[in-house]
Amino acid sequence: MRFVLLSLLFVVTVNLFNAQTTDDTLKYKEMNVITIMGPNSKLLAGSGMVINELTLAKINQPDINKVLRMIPGVNIRDEEGFGLRPNIGLRGTPVNRSAKITLMEDGVLIAPAPYADPSAYYFPTFARMQGVEVLKGSSQIKYGPYTIGGAVNLLSTAIPYSFKGLIQGGYGSYGTNQQHIWIGDSREQFDYVFEVNRIASNGFKQLDSGGNTGFDRRDFMGKVRWHSLAEAKIQQSVTFKFVRSEEIGNETYLGLTFEDFMENPLRRYSGTQKDILNMNHSLFTLSHAISFTSTLKVNTTAYLGHTFRDWARANSFGGQSINAILSDPNTNSVGYGIMTGRTDGDIIYRSAARTYYSRGIQSQLTKDFRSGRLRNLDHRIQVGGRYHEDQADRYGTQSTYSMTNGIMVMKTAGINGNQENQIRNAKSASGFVNYEIGLMKFKLTPGLRYEYIEMEFQNYGTADYSRVGTNLEKGANFLSVWIPGATLFYEINKKMNAFFGAHKGFSPPGMPSVNSTNGQAMEETAINYELGYHFNGDKLSIQAVGFYSDFANILGSDNISGGGAGSGDMFNAGRALIQGFEFSMDYNFKSDATNLTFPIRIAYTYTNARFKETFVNGGGDWGSGQINSNDLIPFITPHQGMFSLGIENYKFNMTISGRYVGLTRTKPGQDEIMIPESNDNFAQVNSIAAYTIFDLSANYYINKMWTIYSTINNFTNNQSIVANLPQGYRPAMPIAINLGVKVNL
Repeated sequence: MRFVLLSLLFVVTVNLFNAQTTDDTLKYKEMNVITIMGPNSKLLAGSGMVINELTLAKINQPDINKVLRMIPGVNIRDEEGFGLRPNIGLRGTPVNRSAKITLMEDGVLIAPAPYADPSAYYFPTFARMQGVEVLKGSSQIKYGPYTIGGAVNLLSTAIPYSFKGLIQGGYGSYGTNQQHIWIGDSREQFDYVFEVNRIASNGFKQLDSGGNTGFDRRDFMGKVRWHSLAEAKIQQSVTFKFVRSEEIGNETYLGLTFEDFMENPLRRYSGTQKDILNMNHSLFTLSHAISFTSTLKVNTTAYLGHTFRDWARANSFGGQSINAILSDPNTNSVGYGIMTGRTDGDIIYRSAARTYYSRGIQSQLTKDFRSGRLRNLDHRIQVGGRYHEDQADRYGTQSTYSMTNGIMVMKTAGINGNQENQIRNAKSASGFVNYEIGLMKFKLTPGLRYEYIEMEFQNYGTADYSRVGTNLEKGANFLSVWIPGATLFYEINKKMNAFFGAHKGFSPPGMPSVNSTNGQAMEETAINYELGYHFNGDKLSIQAVGFYSDFANILGSDNISGGGAGSGDMFNAGRALIQGFEFSMDYNFKSDATNLTFPIRIAYTYTNARFKETFVNGGGDWGSGQINSNDLIPFITPHQGMFSLGIENYKFNMTISGRYVGLTRTKPGQDEIMIPESNDNFAQVNSIAAYTIFDLSANYYINKMWTIYSTINNFTNNQSIVANLPQGYRPAMPIAINLGVKVNL
């Protein structure tokens, strides 16, 4: 009964009616860009940042990894070089497959199954986005289920206020090309925008056996909206949005041994010639927005998502595991020979087909009013809820190939489901209340979130292909959690403000365990604090925030993408402490003598992340064996920074940016740093060296309609190691030049 009652609540994820327009005839319309931070992020009672459409147009960057590095507090592990499947963490949360943050597009959850199977193997094509928001700290308590680190909201192309469109085409290194078209208009009562985007590449990796190592991704998005007439007493609108995305990627999990990396960092082994990713994604949303009065508004969205992903790839060579071969190719020389195509032998090849479903309904009521004897108290009450269901259907197949003279030939085709045959289901009902009260220069915002989650796990086993249930193993998990938080905001003057926030963070514990040696994981919780300062001047903006997160039972996972065995099990590691400092600065210097503007941006993050209990780890990207109290948590970079310098006027702009990623531990510990230098000490390697990569972007405006642009990514051609996961060392994308044209309709 409790679950049914909670499902009647509706959630907040968007504020649609805060925007203002310059045309009185458009005042009835909701804000076209659906945000989680509101129209004035500079007055946010907490820490967050927006990268807007103007900035994205200047840097011409389709890789979200490069864009998010502009924001302090974001941790990223690069993987395939194009940013198609980013590994994102916020304030020290694990980066693996972005599974521990709340991901949204236009305020709607976008991970394929955020509760049942949260690894974000699908991520929207960033090249079609007009902005991105990152919200951290206590102010993001409204956006679950992952409320420890924060939330990322992608802003898709908005319906324009009048007829408008864009035609964009680009071509560059490695056959990388993009075609992007959108067109939209707002009429008396019906508005629309339709968009087509394709981005593809031959890839920069060099396959031993030859062939394409790139990808081809295509997207189609549309929004159609009906709204009431401008003179209607009650303003409302209904918006239907749909997204369809398809991708074929010649991508692999397998990297390189250190010795092979040093010889040719762009090499790909022959044993990966059949590795391929096949993915498609569909999302439908129906949103209703109604403004009963100027101070009472309700926004409701129903959504339905479907994602299919099959990442087929080599799993072992000559009976030897990939991790064993990479760790010691000399001892495992037979497997290494097959992997490189120099020796004939058998290859175990696994197709990891997974079908995801998600659906739900979410809504928010917002009420603004004033009270007090002098009407000097400002109030804003937000009440919302969300009912959500998702499912992950895993149906993996194992086959055998034979490596013959460097070419993989099918030897035995496996029966579908003979490797993985399970269904993961989750249901959630969540609700929240957020109350903002302001008096003079103070604003206090207490909030409370509630999550009730049901999880069910069905493992049919690898012999029950038809899912009769002969050897069915079941598990169920139910949990409920209250998540309180509060922020105190003080406006020092019109340009400066300070804030302090405290909130309880939460992450779901994953699927119920039926055979894990670690037992059932408990939900991850943390008490989080932040203290921040904003300065917002005409030319200078500064944000400085200190954060402190005290974890009660931090969660780890066993996934191949994180270096584990791939069971998908979650496990607890006890107490942990993550603390640090974030700083960002934007400054616009204008030279009156030359009529040039020089925008400068700086971002820096310091993070100290340590386990605070001694325990025996169950695997995954924390490794196996004993981990001691005060050991550093791996893959959380202590020092990282970004800077950019621009030069611009009304005819052109150019931006040079550099991103610094400091030394990063790849194993827990507190001992001497050992970076990869030779295979002799591979077992002792516990870190990846720091690196810096520089990019350049330029735009020349021929006229109001035509723009020519160019980007040079990694123009110093830095070939540093950027990751050692999923399997082996990986390089940064080498120097890549791209030229293109934009036509604004």
